[in-house]
Amino acid sequence: MELATCKASYFDLFIDVTKKITTAENIDDIFKLITQTLPEIMDVDGSSIRLLNDADKKLVLRSASGLSEAYLNRGPIDHEEPVFKALEGTPIVIEDAANDPRIQYKESIVQEGIQSILVVPISIRGKNVGILRVLCKKPHHFNPDEINFVAALGEQCGIAIENARIFADQQTQLDYFETIHAISKKINTTYELDKILDLIVTRLPEVMNLKAATIRLMEENKGDLELKAAYGLSQTYLERGPLDKELATYYLKQGEPVVILDAKTDLHTIYHKEAELEGISSILAVPVTFNEEVIGILRLLTEEVRQFSHADINFALAIAEQSGIAIQRAIDYNRLKQTCK
Repeated sequence: MELATCKASYFDLFIDVTKKITTAENIDDIFKLITQTLPEIMDVDGSSIRLLNDADKKLVLRSASGLSEAYLNRGPIDHEEPVFKALEGTPIVIEDAANDPRIQYKESIVQEGIQSILVVPISIRGKNVGILRVLCKKPHHFNPDEINFVAALGEQCGIAIENARIFADQQTQLDYFETIHAISKKINTTYELDKILDLIVTRLPEVMNLKAATIRLMEENKGDLELKAAYGLSQTYLERGPLDKELATYYLKQGEPVVILDAKTDLHTIYHKEAELEGISSILAVPVTFNEEVIGILRLLTEEVRQFSHADINFALAIAEQSGIAIQRAIDYNRLKQTCK
């Protein structure tokens, strides 16, 4: 490919990616555009994009072109030196992959016929979140223009990811706002405590993509927590024992939300084995309050490890506050009915 034609093709792809960032509804469309077009304009054989997941910071394949399923599924590449060097921010060139000591899966490289590889970081505001790889089945010397071009595409991937996250956060906050309004409207139209509690524990898993939810209220005389409503959990797990002595409960009674990243090991919880058997990973627990007094606890549970966002926490707190008002109103109403009998 002549130099002028090559640079024109680079420019065209860069413009296409830039346009796609502002118009694509799905971030994977951008990744697909890059991985499918790069081999053609650079005269290489394949390309791939992998991103670090939120749960355990392992690289996950998001898009690839020109590579066999066997090669793509050869195993985790997180510990390959070129990969973690790229994740530190340095583009890495491998000119003889089959004989390079930094490559982990030599047999897969040979079977795929890969000779040369370029690895560049994908970054968001200076934080590296993935890698873009270009692969050749014949010896290839990546020149500075090629390295800079692929590195620039890596930066564009980062911009696309950031834009997608911003959009998703905005949509999530809108959904949460609408849910707060809908739940508040429903729970304030009834004095039946069971209906209020059931609505909360069944609606939140749907809206927040959770495995389960529970509400416990303080017993009037002893101040201990008593399970009042649950969704998505086995009876065995629900009967595992009291939560009053958990460290998480101590902080919740002080009015603080608690995020438990891994319920199977976290020091804030005591039922680690039970959480593992139930398939519970992360928990967001928030106090249910009325007039600034904690009257109960709302717990939201997930199957996968999850980093709860500020929007998640604020939404849960808002629901708990609204619930506290409705719960106390229902309790007072039913107490008054008993008194009047």
